[in-house]
Amino acid sequence: MSVKGRFTSPPLRLNLGPAGLNFARADIEVYGLDQSGPSYEGRIFLNNPRADAETPPLPENGYAGSFHVYGYGIWPGDIGKDRETRALQSDDIRAPIRKDVIATEAVRAAATRGPDISITIVPVYPGNPPRDANEALKLEGARIVIHEDDLFSDEDAIPA
Repeated sequence: MSVKGRFTSPPLRLNLGPAGLNFARADIEVYGLDQSGPSYEGRIFLNNPRADAETPPLPENGYAGSFHVYGYGIWPGDIGKDRETRALQSDDIRAPIRKDVIATEAVRAAATRGPDISITIVPVYPGNPPRDANEALKLEGARIVIHEDDLFSDEDAIPA
């Protein structure tokens, strides 16, 4: 199932494990994200379902980071089709990708208020001020991934 437009997840229960809030890293994974349309920025807010294109991307607003989708613009399969046919097919996710946003401190801050966290993704077109891009965002979902250990040990480090 895909969602189109501004996205807010249901409350997600964190599985913190034995380290509790001392986890090494937290990622927000956005999956089944469609890149067959226009390009835009996806701003991620935690526990702020009212966030919109005008919400300042600040930690006090639950801002966790952002990702960018560099879209195809006109999907190659739509060339030559009339507007009605394109509109009927516009809800399909045709070119799915995944974005991972490192959001360790934002997740940790949200988790101090309770174990359930919601994710809101606000799509915006670039500009000053940014414009709402609700028609551009299509995705299957988002989740929070907690990493208990460092992803890279000193042994994995590449010498300078």
